[in-house]
Amino acid sequence: MTTITISMPEKIAKEVDSKAKEQGFATRSEFIRSLLRQHLTHEVEPPYGSDKWWKWSEKKADEDIKKGNVVKFDSVEDAIKWLNS
Repeated sequence: MTTITISMPEKIAKEVDSKAKEQGFATRSEFIRSLLRQHLTHEVEPPYGSDKWWKWSEKKADEDIKKGNVVKFDSVEDAIKWLNS
């Protein structure tokens, strides 16, 4: 995953934090990713962590697997190295 840094007025940052918490997101990054995904794909992501979200996420994962968008590892150690890279 790539990191992108953005700057915003404190008032907006507080609103982002409030909305993220209200909608069940663990972090503002998860909330902003959801907003960007909706904007870029015109697809509305269900509220994070809800039953609908888990079903939606599983569907997305199945689609990625069918497209071959997967990373395979020979060991747990290799997976951890990849996650930390």
